[in-house]
Amino acid sequence: MEQNNQPKPTGRGPVNGHYRTFSHALAIAMQKCFVWRETENGTPYTAKELLAFAQTQETEHPLQPEQFYMVSREGAIGLSPGLEWMTTWMFIPMEPCKERDFAFRNMMEELHTESEVEKALEKAVQEGLAREKAAAAGQETPAFQFCPYCGAQIEYGAKFCGNCGSKIE
Repeated sequence: MEQNNQPKPTGRGPVNGHYRTFSHALAIAMQKCFVWRETENGTPYTAKELLAFAQTQETEHPLQPEQFYMVSREGAIGLSPGLEWMTTWMFIPMEPCKERDFAFRNMMEELHTESEVEKALEKAVQEGLAREKAAAAGQETPAFQFCPYCGAQIEYGAKFCGNCGSKIE
């Protein structure tokens, strides 16, 4: 008879919904929903808010070796002391309502705004680097510089900062 060298499931892997970190459990739960309620007081949490909670939870309250997080088929997240039937459900998917729709809409707008800000910052940095490189090569004079005292943007060649009044050397 052939021996099967495949590892047997330990009951602690992602195959059956047991997770060692809250972040991993959240990633799985996000496949089902994006807004939850805390079971203790009913406070709504978006996926973004739960991610911040996960980072705090993992550093301040590490799991004991026998503990694990669970995710239900519906996307609820719970903490088990080692036995599934003793799971304490921490966050349950939020029922369809205006409050859930509002929280989801706000989260999407916030993510969109953050994405736009990141793109604008990246573009400004790239433009600044291109201007500096061109100026170093003697091709063109940069359009602006920054005050060494307050960091305000000033015209290139200005003698004084328009923000703090410092003399520019």
